[in-house]
Amino acid sequence: MTVARLVLASLCLYMGACGLWNSGIEWRGGPYILIWIDDPSTPRLGYDLGEGTSVGRIDETVFAVGWDGRYVVAKQHPDGNKNVTNYFFIDSNNDQPHSDPGAVVVGPLNESEFSNKARELGLPAFSKTLRSLQ
Repeated sequence: MTVARLVLASLCLYMGACGLWNSGIEWRGGPYILIWIDDPSTPRLGYDLGEGTSVGRIDETVFAVGWDGRYVVAKQHPDGNKNVTNYFFIDSNNDQPHSDPGAVVVGPLNESEFSNKARELGLPAFSKTLRSLQ
């Protein structure tokens, strides 16, 4: 192991042990998780790969989600801007761990567009809402 790698590994262990990196999972539905890293006010929707890793599906700030075994739905205030609410859904039948999010995530949609899709496809209700971010 080179000196640079040893220093980097030591720094990573130190920062993790000292709590400088923090994360949490607020919700789980099938392979999807609502996760934040470093800041609980910036949750994102990710595809869980296991062993503490995930790949992104919808960027921050996702504040409401739902899952019915096929579809996952999400509401987002982009970059925490509560004046804007975007709606998204994913058909998990078309999603794989390393899929391009642009190919599987539908949205952003406005409330009317989302309501129409919800009726058309039978999308699930939002079962988890982070009230502090709403």
